Amino acid sequence: MKIVVLRGGGPGRRRAPQRAGTRDRGVLALGCGEGQWVLINVSAAVAHQLDSDVSLDAHPGLGGASARAVVLTDAQVDHVGGLLSLRDGAPIDLYATPSVFESLTTALPVLPVLQHYCGVHWHVVPVAGDRRAASFRVEGMPSLEFTALATAAPALPHALGEHPRVGDSIALAVRDLATGQRVFCAPGLAPLGGLAFDWMREADCLLLDSPGEDESTPADPLWMDLLRDLPARHKVLFGAEGAHGGPAALAERGIAMAFDGMEIDL
Repeated sequence: MKIVVLRGGGPGRRRAPQRAGTRDRGVLALGCGEGQWVLINVSAAVAHQLDSDVSLDAHPGLGGASARAVVLTDAQVDHVGGLLSLRDGAPIDLYATPSVFESLTTALPVLPVLQHYCGVHWHVVPVAGDRRAASFRVEGMPSLEFTALATAAPALPHALGEHPRVGDSIALAVRDLATGQRVFCAPGLAPLGGLAFDWMREADCLLLDSPGEDESTPADPLWMDLLRDLPARHKVLFGAEGAHGGPAALAERGIAMAFDGMEIDL
C-alpha cells in the first residue's frame, strides 16, 4: 500500500499560515501499487490539487483528477466540498454510510447536482443503527479490505433531523490481503472507543486527528503516551504541530505531523 497526504498545496505555491481546521485534516489518497487509487475524503482545495499539481504525476493514476473512487468518513463540508469539482469525467464511485448519503442528498445536496454531470455510483457502507462496524471492498482494488467503524461526532452545523446517529462519522481500517499490512485512519475529530483501539493495536500505520487544535488546547499527555506505546511503525497526526511541543517533542514519541505531499509506503 502507498499513502499520499493531500492538503491542497503544491510545489512553488506560497500559502499563508492557517489555524488548524478540518480543511487541513484527514484528506489522503490510498493506492495499491497498480495505478489504482481511492481518495479518503476530498476537500475543494484537494480537488483542484489533483488537476493542477504536477508533482502528483509521480503517482500514476492519481493526478489529473483521474482518481474516481472516494470513501467518505463523514459529511463535513471540508471532507465533501471537493466532490463538485470532480463533476467532469467518469462517474464517481462513492462509498459512504446511509447517514452520510442522506446528508448529501438533503441537508447538503451535493449528490443530486452531481447526478446531472458525471453521475455517482452509490456504494453503501452498512454502518447504521445497531451495526457499528462493517467490512467492504473498493472496486478495482481487490487486494484491500476496508472496515468502517462508527465513531462519536458532534452534529454538523448543516445537519437536519435526528443527530447524532450511528454512521455520522467513521474511522477506517484497511488491510492489504497480499502483505498483511494494516492502516488505521480516523480523521473525524471524534472520540475513539474500545473497538477502534483494538484495531489501532494491530495497525502498522496510524493516521489520526490531533487531539489538540492549537497551542492553546494542548493534547492530553496520557493520550500522547498511549500513542507512543502502540506498536505501529508509522504514527501520523493531522492538525496543529504547536499543540504538541513541536517536531522534537513528537519525534521523541515516534510521531510525525502530516504535511502536504507526505508519502508512506507499506
